[in-house]
Order: sequence, then C-alpha cells, then structure tokens
Amino acid sequence: MGEVFAGRYELLDPVATGGMGTIWRVLDRSDGQLKAAKILRQSDAASLLRFVREQSVRIDHTHVVTPLSWAGVDDRVLFTMPLVHGGSVADLLHEHGALPPRWVAVLTDQLLQALEAVHAAGIVHRDVKPGNLLLEPTGTRTPHLRLTDFGIAVPLDQPRMTHGAQGIGTPGYMPPEQWHGGDPDPRSDLYAVGRVVLEMLLGRRLTDDDQPATVRIGSDPSATATRRLVELVAHATQVDPADRPATATQMRAALADLVALPPPPGEPVVDVPDRFPAATVPDLPPPPPPRHGLAPTAAPTIAFQPGGQTSTATAAVRPSALPGALLLLVGLVGLVLATWLLLG
Repeated sequence: MGEVFAGRYELLDPVATGGMGTIWRVLDRSDGQLKAAKILRQSDAASLLRFVREQSVRIDHTHVVTPLSWAGVDDRVLFTMPLVHGGSVADLLHEHGALPPRWVAVLTDQLLQALEAVHAAGIVHRDVKPGNLLLEPTGTRTPHLRLTDFGIAVPLDQPRMTHGAQGIGTPGYMPPEQWHGGDPDPRSDLYAVGRVVLEMLLGRRLTDDDQPATVRIGSDPSATATRRLVELVAHATQVDPADRPATATQMRAALADLVALPPPPGEPVVDVPDRFPAATVPDLPPPPPPRHGLAPTAAPTIAFQPGGQTSTATAAVRPSALPGALLLLVGLVGLVLATWLLLG
C-alpha cells in the first residue's frame, strides 16, 4: 500500500481477490481520479494472455464495466476500470439475506441486458456470479447493476485456452457442459444467471442440493413474482442447453411484467450504500525539493490507453553528481598550476 505503479497509479487498498489477480482501489495521479485496478503477476503465458484478453474487452454498455488503460512494470501488469462504489450483489446478499422478488427481477433484467451486449459482441463471459455483479450506490432507489471480470471470457471466434475435458469457471454456477470442457456457448451464461437468481431468492451461498424447489413460495403479495422467478430458474438451469432459453433477450421477455411491478406493501428496504466515498481520496504528497540546486530529470514510463494511444507518466531520477566532480577537478588543476608557478 502506498506503492506508485508505473509512476502513475498509487495503490491505496485491496478490494477483492479473484482467480486472475488482485483488485485494488488506486489513485490515478494523471487525473486525480479514484479507479479500480486489477494487478496480475505474470506467472505463466496462459494467465497473461487471459489478462490481455480481459483488458481488451471494451463493451460500451451501461450495465458492463469496461477497462480504461493498462501498464506493465517488471513481472506485473495492471489495468484500470471505473470504480463502482456500491459493492457487489454478493455483498448485498451477505448484508440483507434473501432479496425482495421485485429487486431480484430488476437485477436479473439488468444482468440479462449486459449479457445481450456481451453475446452480441461474440463473447461468452463464463463466470457470471454474485461477486462479479457490481452495484452503483443508489441507496434505497432502483438498483443499477454492472457486469465485470472478463478474466475467463472467451470470444467465440478465437482459439480456446483449455484442452480436452478441462473445465474453467466457478463451481456452483457452471453448467454441466462447462464442467466437462465443452465449447463455449452463450446458453452457459444463461445457466449461471439461473443459479444467481436462485441465490438471490434464497439469500445464501448455494449448495449442490439447491434446486428451484428449494425456494419456499408463501402467500404474501410477492408470491406470484416469486413463483415466476422460480419457473425462470427451472428453465434456465436445464441440463441440456437445448432446453434452456435460446438467448438473454428471450429470458428478459419472461421478466418484463415483473420488472414493471410497483413495490408491494411492506417490501423490505434494501440499501446500496457508497462504499468508497469521495472523501477517502488521499492528498498527493508534495514533490521532493531539488538537490544540488538542480531540478530532477524525469524518465518516462509508458502507460497504454484504449485505441493504441499512449500517455507518459514520469518517475523522478536522482540528479547527476557530475557538477560536483567538475568543481573538484578544476580545483585540483588550479592547485597544480599554482604549485608549478611557485617552484618555477
């Protein structure tokens, strides 16, 4: 903490740890903005390639978190993203337990909007789970979800990085075909959506035994919405991909009327707070005073921006000691000349 990466990004505190690296809250000294940054130590070529793929996924959509820039220093690489201040759906479940069905419907619709854009770009996310669903700090108002972490996402038209029966993803959300190393398919993401919906209805981490029938449907005003959501889960989590909804748009159509429902009487209050208020932005330290009366020179560190543009951050370099050495040399020459004149 306190380290300045590439002469530009001040590491403030770790936010989360994922399979592809550690997420930090950073201060971008070039513009004074707080951002999120994922840092990966280049442990192997495959991890680095996945990291590069992730930072290259730039889908401009209100419900998708898009990388901003990247930089590399020694054996580590970093890329930045907007800092989403409301935490994740996993945080929300930890604090509130089961969410009201209307909230579940709204969050699911927003997640499916994100997946519409992702799938339209020819990408399968492969790691849809509550921890990768970030929230804007909307308080008790309508939530605003943003899909993040494309570390194991795969473009459908590029080579795969797993072989044979090797599966990759998060247990509990992976469909059977993903477990067995099947080819990426957008319907795999829809299976994960069903599992996420089930977790939001239950309000706890899922187990292998949790199925749609696990959800208890009461007789309160939200019972109809709960039943519809359970039916959606059952459809999305079919073992055979052919039996699931064909597209995210098809799943959204099944939710349309639930999303438009007004809050029922007595609906529990769910609050999405600002977990990173602006007041936590640290003050930049003053630059060190110049040495030997000279301003320090600067060595450039290249940070790469989207679209192939570059920006240059500077790191202070100690001024050379050459002026002092020249003065000493001149003094010695003068002493030799004076001695020669006196003796001559």
